[in-house]
Amino acid sequence: MLGRIGDGAGSVRALERVGRDEYALEPSQRTALHINLGLSRTALGDLAGAATALELAASLAAEHGLVEQEFKAKHNLACLAFVDGDLPRALLLMREADEMTVAVSRDRARLDHAEVLLAAGLVDGARVALEDALAGARREGHRLEEGEISLRLARCDLLVGDLTGARQHVRLAIAAYRTRQAEELVADAELIRAAVDIAEGRDLPTVVATLARRTAGHPARDGATVRASDRTALRLEAEARTLLGDLDGAERRLASLGDDGDTSLAAALHEVLVRARLDLARGRHDDAAERLDVGNRLLAAHQFQSASLDVRAGLALHGGRLSALDVDRALSSGDVDGVLTTVERWRAISHRINPVTASTDPELAAATRELRRLRRTAAEADPDTAAALAPRVADLEAQVAQREWSLTVGETTAGPVHPVAAEEARAAVEASGGTVVEFFESGPDLHQIVLRPQGVEVVRVGPVAEVTRLVTRLRRDLRARASVAAGSPMSAVLERATASSLDAVDVALNPSGASDGRVVLIPSHSLAGMPWTLMPSLRGRPVTTAPSLTRWVRGPAAPADAGHPGVAALHGPGLGRTAPEIRAVLAAHGSPVPTDVHPATSGDVLCALGSTRIVHLAAHGTHQGQSPLFSSLRMSDGPLFAHEFPRPVAARHVVLSACDVGQFSTRAGDEPLGLAIALLSLGATSVLAAVAPVADDVAHDAMVAYHRMLAAGTDAAEALAVVVEGEPAAGVFCLYGSDWAVGRTELVR
Repeated sequence: MLGRIGDGAGSVRALERVGRDEYALEPSQRTALHINLGLSRTALGDLAGAATALELAASLAAEHGLVEQEFKAKHNLACLAFVDGDLPRALLLMREADEMTVAVSRDRARLDHAEVLLAAGLVDGARVALEDALAGARREGHRLEEGEISLRLARCDLLVGDLTGARQHVRLAIAAYRTRQAEELVADAELIRAAVDIAEGRDLPTVVATLARRTAGHPARDGATVRASDRTALRLEAEARTLLGDLDGAERRLASLGDDGDTSLAAALHEVLVRARLDLARGRHDDAAERLDVGNRLLAAHQFQSASLDVRAGLALHGGRLSALDVDRALSSGDVDGVLTTVERWRAISHRINPVTASTDPELAAATRELRRLRRTAAEADPDTAAALAPRVADLEAQVAQREWSLTVGETTAGPVHPVAAEEARAAVEASGGTVVEFFESGPDLHQIVLRPQGVEVVRVGPVAEVTRLVTRLRRDLRARASVAAGSPMSAVLERATASSLDAVDVALNPSGASDGRVVLIPSHSLAGMPWTLMPSLRGRPVTTAPSLTRWVRGPAAPADAGHPGVAALHGPGLGRTAPEIRAVLAAHGSPVPTDVHPATSGDVLCALGSTRIVHLAAHGTHQGQSPLFSSLRMSDGPLFAHEFPRPVAARHVVLSACDVGQFSTRAGDEPLGLAIALLSLGATSVLAAVAPVADDVAHDAMVAYHRMLAAGTDAAEALAVVVEGEPAAGVFCLYGSDWAVGRTELVR
């Protein structure tokens, strides 16, 4: 009862009195004692004491077969890890609890799990958990739970910028709460509505008045602790007052927060945002820049905690508003070096972190093998059988994703790498003798930073919406062109349409930076998967595409072992001319050429990626836009997923002679995910892959010519440029990562 009324200290004292004679209790009573001690200590902020109590409870429950209590203890340990800011451990423990076979209500567990997924930026996963819980709450008529779930769905919407959806979910939450006269919960829902209003700039005076009534009782006091929801209200009020120009009022509300600090990443970054906005409004531009840099480092530190590529990319969502403010600040300053440094600060942070460590989860490996088997069975089966297998395939994909999300970083003293600054970038460009064109988006407009040996400039390209329209048309034309057989009456029509689309995109983007020689392109969200080597202004020129300028300048954050100084050439089933291609690639590098060439297994590919310096792989490929790490290559035993790549990859240069696998999906912060990009994330220096379908004979001829040039010492970008000059249809291949050449374990520079 003391715990229920919020008297955590009294609850602990009472439980400790019971604990003096705990061995007189039944095992279930002892377990309950320590679960409740853990919850009470958590409420008091004694996280170490709470962990000790809950771990003892879990151990007791497991020892005596008390599965319901073991579930509760594990789940509460997960919640404790979440409160402590350890997202990977929270995800791991929640998954372990959820996998237990136990007859308990999972509604609360689903809500907590969704909260952790939301904190990790895994919005799609959070939505699935929440919508499942919402359906159950509606069936059972649990209106309060329905309101809570709707409110969390509103937070999902807010995180991805869907303000209309957020407003609708807030309305549903408030309606549900009011059916139970839960006015305090209505007040919490109003905080989300205030956040939506502030994001839209709607009726800010009313927002301030509403929040001021709530926060009126929270002046700065001697070391007083402010509840999390009230801290949210204070931050929102300060943000709204800043936007209205009431800077003194905003200062007072921020002072009321005290020095406690917020434990959640989202709350901490929101406070950074509000304070930076106030600094800018006060004219304290240097203070704002420094504060935003601190926020960026905080985000990078959280990304570094996880060994999941998905979580690392997802966490960038929380930095979206900070990034936008920082870039706007830099643009308004007119300092081109400052713009470069700022854009790089927020771009592809996960590529500045050491390659993720190898998984030691045998069940993840087993689930992935089973998923591969079922995917292969479904692909070869009749439509009815494939449809019957679909639910099991979807379930296995969810299992694999959740296990991958909970991967943790192994022992290491390394941390995030600081982004490249303007001076270092200029030196790298001068050494390469080329041009770097980095695209970035600010509000409705696309901009580019152009770096040449003689200087840096920032150029506005045009509206993002118009560029997106042109790029979408080009991708559609490329796919249509690839689907038409050579000699078809439609072939010439589609060639002309594709050429027209290429010209339009080229004029709009000016990807060459209007200069000659080598070009490095760093695309923004709207330009993911562009066929850069096909652009008219880039034909015949060495072109490299990089996730960020930092990644191009410095290569892999922590270079993997160079691997065996040889070449592995493998292929999957169902392609024409693969055996001759494999033999020719091996012969080009002076490697032994086998008389018999058989389709490789997924294990063969993983072994090659983990041990050989150059890997060539010819196989059918699939890019999964919604779940990029389930993008796959078709091998003899079924699909090989990006999830499975070695951690780290030893191969320095990887050639994926397959359709579409150069495509990638981009998350907030221009965090790219896909097959080729995953290889870069895991330590490869460079990857060659196609962003659209390519004919087997074109791939064969182009890749053989490409490897012959590599073996002769030509660097990868130069070799690709020469090949595309002779075989324009091979222009859908792009080189990703950093410059690379045979015999050089590091970069060309």
